Amino acid sequence: MVGLLKFFLILTGIVYLLRFISPFIVKYLIHRLSKKMQHFDADSSSSTPNKETKKSKKEMGEYIDYEEID
Repeated sequence: MVGLLKFFLILTGIVYLLRFISPFIVKYLIHRLSKKMQHFDADSSSSTPNKETKKSKKEMGEYIDYEEID
């Protein structure tokens, strides 16, 4: 009986501790994600001219329209 009470007290303490700490963890993770997205935007904007030149050099094959046969 005492062991079960001790378990629930420890579990309750852990839950309240996580409720207190979780806003800080979420704030940190969102800040990290925003930094990565800014870095990603900077990389993608600098590399887009290279991608466009590569696409224009490729020759496309001819278009084939398939019809469904019943």
